[in-house]
Amino acid sequence: MNSTKTFYFLLIVIFGVKLLSAQDIVSKNAISKINTIKSALNLAKHENDTLGIAKNFIYLANFYKDLGLDSEAIKNYHNAQQIHLKKDTLFVYANNKIAFIHLHLKQYAEALQYCQSSVSIAKSINYKTGLATANAILGSVYEKQSNYNAALGYQNESLQLFESLNDSTGIALTNENIGSIYEDLEQYDLARNYFKKAYSFESAKASDLKINIINNLADVYRKQNQYKEALKLTKEALNLAQSQNNKQQEESALKDLARTYAELQDYKKAYEYLNKQNLISEQQLINQNTQLVSAMEVLYNVKENEAQVAILNKQNQINKTRQIAIIIIGLAIILVFVIGVIHLKKRKKQEQKLLTYKQQLLQADLDIKTAEEASLKREIDIKISALTNYSLNLAHKNKLLADISRTLNNLKSRNPELVKTKLKDIVKTINSDLSKENEWTELMAYFSQINPSFFKNLKTQVHEELTSSEMRLCMLLRLNLSSKAIASILNITPDSVRIARYRMRKKLPLSSKDDLQAYILNL
Repeated sequence: MNSTKTFYFLLIVIFGVKLLSAQDIVSKNAISKINTIKSALNLAKHENDTLGIAKNFIYLANFYKDLGLDSEAIKNYHNAQQIHLKKDTLFVYANNKIAFIHLHLKQYAEALQYCQSSVSIAKSINYKTGLATANAILGSVYEKQSNYNAALGYQNESLQLFESLNDSTGIALTNENIGSIYEDLEQYDLARNYFKKAYSFESAKASDLKINIINNLADVYRKQNQYKEALKLTKEALNLAQSQNNKQQEESALKDLARTYAELQDYKKAYEYLNKQNLISEQQLINQNTQLVSAMEVLYNVKENEAQVAILNKQNQINKTRQIAIIIIGLAIILVFVIGVIHLKKRKKQEQKLLTYKQQLLQADLDIKTAEEASLKREIDIKISALTNYSLNLAHKNKLLADISRTLNNLKSRNPELVKTKLKDIVKTINSDLSKENEWTELMAYFSQINPSFFKNLKTQVHEELTSSEMRLCMLLRLNLSSKAIASILNITPDSVRIARYRMRKKLPLSSKDDLQAYILNL
């Protein structure tokens, strides 16, 4: 027995030496991976990519979590949430990770707080995976607190969600969790059924979860005194654990084998497996301590590198500031000298320009006054022309009316036939005078003086050439006259004006909703 213990002790020493020699390699690989993530993080910061920054904080947190540095992991999960404030799937993912770490550390109140936050947010955004994970963690928390009813409720909710998502790993995990609760309640048949369900969804994989399910199933058979089935399953779990170099599950399987053989009163095998389990346990302890030391060394190296980089950046910043200060002082001296020279030259130029500007202002004032005088003269000429034209027109109308009055007086003593003939002549004279074009020509000329570009713009808009009557109609519309007034001036009926307006619309680019007069006024 002493020789056996010595053999195991030597194995532990050799294993410890190997772990220590591998520690440097692990540390270097870890530092390399952290540097890769931090490079990506710095690039995302440089590009102001908040989502990229948050994701890289998540990657960094996951890596620290795998190293067993829980406080650093939680810190970086919080960093991701603070950068990416939106309550979305990433926020829920980080919350669930933080809750799981608190569960692992047996900090159940904190785990509950983060899980409840995840549940609320996941429901609001319909994030089923996050909700299922949060419910599963809640179930595990309540199981650890021996609140089995609540634990079962949350695990069943999680199972339903994973089933709706067809997530085989999630289904296997929640079935195993439910089986574990029933095992704690000593309801072994139910526990066995759920472990079998879990195994059916994880059976094609040699994962840690599968090995754990097999160990749990074997444990239930042992507790039901079905030792043959228990031994078979435990050995299967042991073989899988050894093939995957999963020391934690290997230790669990050896421990269960020792218990089973002890209950079968085969104490020799029980002792043999117990010794193997102790060897693995001691190896695990050494391994965990080595990993912890390695992780702390990695964290120290990372922090030290960051501090050195910060010092170098600060030193570079100071050096750059000094260089910039020297350059600025030199440039300032040169600038003062140059400004002095330029100021003297500029002053002379400004004095010359000022004199030129004064002359230009005087000339400008003179030009403005000349232009104003010309404009006033042109306006006076236009008004005189208009008054002359309208005076002649009035004189012509008065003469016409006087002639008509005289003719009518002369007709008093004439016979009816002669009166009839004379009346026809008078009507003909009036109609002839009404149809004269000279008044329209003068009026349109006067209008063109006031609105010089109107007819030119109008001609560019029409589809067909305009008649003189249509030109007159447009002019009267531009004067904003009513249809009744236009009918009186043109000596036509209002219906004729409506028809003329309709024909005019057809020649212009107007829709049925556009107003003709508004269009003419804005032309």
